[in-house]
Amino acid sequence: MIKPKNKENNSEQSADKSAGRSIEILGANTLSLEDEDAAWTIDVNPDSKTYRSRMSLKEDVYYRTQEYEYRIKTSPIKVEMRLIERMDEPPPDEYCVRDGVVLESDILEKRGDLMTRMTKEFIENLKKEVEWHEVWAGDPISMYLLSKHPAIISPDDYRRYLRQLSEKIKTATQKIEKTLESDKSGLQITDEYAGSGRGIWYPKSKQDTMSEKETEKAIKYVSKLQASLFDEKSPEYVGITENVFRASKETLEYVETFLNKKPVSVDKVVGPKISKTKEIIISLILTFLLSWVVSLFVDIHPLLIFVIVQVVAFAQSIVGNWLGKFLDK
Repeated sequence: MIKPKNKENNSEQSADKSAGRSIEILGANTLSLEDEDAAWTIDVNPDSKTYRSRMSLKEDVYYRTQEYEYRIKTSPIKVEMRLIERMDEPPPDEYCVRDGVVLESDILEKRGDLMTRMTKEFIENLKKEVEWHEVWAGDPISMYLLSKHPAIISPDDYRRYLRQLSEKIKTATQKIEKTLESDKSGLQITDEYAGSGRGIWYPKSKQDTMSEKETEKAIKYVSKLQASLFDEKSPEYVGITENVFRASKETLEYVETFLNKKPVSVDKVVGPKISKTKEIIISLILTFLLSWVVSLFVDIHPLLIFVIVQVVAFAQSIVGNWLGKFLDK
């Protein structure tokens, strides 16, 4: 299947990177991502609005630790971030970004004096990463970060945001399906080709019987068709870009995962709440206890009685808290 060209802005280029990843929410502030080549652990610190990403390759001894700072905008809702640290292992402690600065001199020293095209692109990409940039809405990390800030994005607004993203993709997919039905060329939306994401192409059964000449002709035809579907200036534009379409299957799965996750409450839990009935029971028990203790000392000096009452009253909060926990069991 043909590979689309990346003409989208930076926020949507991450759609390619997110395609094919499975996600799992671990604990309060940890997200796990995995694909066939690598695994990521994302640890978020909502208070400082930072997160650390730890990536490891499955078929090699290689680790990459990156730390990001992020911020959330509300009109419209979006996440922006910038890279503040990156370290690659092995060897240990090989930094290429520290304190939000690309260590270009270290990179050139390690890679040699020759400025190859790959090295230039690597440095250029890092320089873009350390600047504030928008994260694509369909990125699971973006969705996860938004869920960590109910005081900024309410749970209702968060769910509405995810639903709108889901509907946008589903509506675009329906438009593409109708176009292909009327096209009569046998093309279809397919997920059969691993590593390519969702695409417009022939099923594998037909692909295997096509000659080289037929394949070349089909590639030109599909490229023209996709240009009309994914170009914002085209009358046939379906409402999403090509990269977003390629990652659409996984994006819809991410949306469902976060929609089914219980939203974080804005209010902090101070402690276990005791019902009104239990409060009355505890109050009666402590009142009876206080009256019984005081009755034992009715013939003693009034000052001593006052002291005893104060001591029992002071202990009331401790005993009351213990009784509350006991009755909650």
